Amino acid sequence: MALIHPRSLERWQEWRSSRRRAIGIHRAVPPRLRRAAGSGESALPSGYVLHTRAGDGSAPVLLGVDTTSDTTRGGLLVALTYLHGTAAVLTPAGLELPELTGPDWDHRRLDDPRPALGELGVSSALTLGWHRDVGRLVHEWALAADVPSAVVQHDVLSPFAPPLPPHTTFLAWSAADGDFQRAGRDDVEVRVVGSQRLWQAGHEEPGGSGVRGDRPVFLGQLASIELPRRYTFGAAHSYCRFTDALYQPGDEETDRFSRAAHALLRRRGVDLQVPPLPVADQERPVVAVYSADVLEAAVRGLPAWVHGPRMPTWIHEQWERYGMRRTGAEPTPAPPQDADEPARLIAQILEGTA
Repeated sequence: MALIHPRSLERWQEWRSSRRRAIGIHRAVPPRLRRAAGSGESALPSGYVLHTRAGDGSAPVLLGVDTTSDTTRGGLLVALTYLHGTAAVLTPAGLELPELTGPDWDHRRLDDPRPALGELGVSSALTLGWHRDVGRLVHEWALAADVPSAVVQHDVLSPFAPPLPPHTTFLAWSAADGDFQRAGRDDVEVRVVGSQRLWQAGHEEPGGSGVRGDRPVFLGQLASIELPRRYTFGAAHSYCRFTDALYQPGDEETDRFSRAAHALLRRRGVDLQVPPLPVADQERPVVAVYSADVLEAAVRGLPAWVHGPRMPTWIHEQWERYGMRRTGAEPTPAPPQDADEPARLIAQILEGTA
């Protein structure tokens, strides 16, 4: 199954909005804004901030950042370490990122950043996509200004991934991911750079929570908009009941349905792992319906599987593309990693040296 909307961002946004209404969650709203709305505090201020750091004289590289998520910091901002020239980062006003603090950085509050981007003489731009405000502004500006732009892959891909901007380069985890994301497009180039998240997992010292054991943990995905909850809850329920696995709620499982599902699991004898642990701190076998967490667990040396009875065809296709193994088989093998760090290669691509 290919992308449901390979070209039209508007149609993809309509689909996303319909799915959020159907299941009663709002994944586009950052948790900090949801807390502010619930407590009477004001939301983030309007406008943008252009953060700049002087470099060695090379033409500036622009990063468009919409959120403070781990995928943003690990997929985008990590490239700052390897940029030799001037770096510019555009964010929504009020977004706080430790990578953009310190005496090397200047900050300009702007209502419309496009004139300032033109004055900088930006040579290339990078985002996680154009499905959020800053990403869309960056790609629309880059297209109008004839500035090369790129999108870096930050997660496993499904048919419900947002379409790429026009005339861009996709920095993919693998050739298979590149072919999948650009299918049906003749205006997209693919460069395979690998996954920074998986590369980093393979080069970190083992962490762990100190709670070792053979009892698996099932990573919850009730907040997924890609699958109806009858699939994600059914998979978790069947696996945890059959194997006595722990259930770890996903970060966004805070809505009424999710809380009711957690209560039902408890009534049926399933123990919840609360507070949740990141994969880096897990010391148990890991199971999920589909997730990059399965790949990271495999890289970290943990037994990892996928589980999902009667799943749609696209799930099986995704398992095959990433080499994810179903429960009952041998554990998922760690994806191969190149010697060079993806963040370094991304920086070289942006500065035109790779």
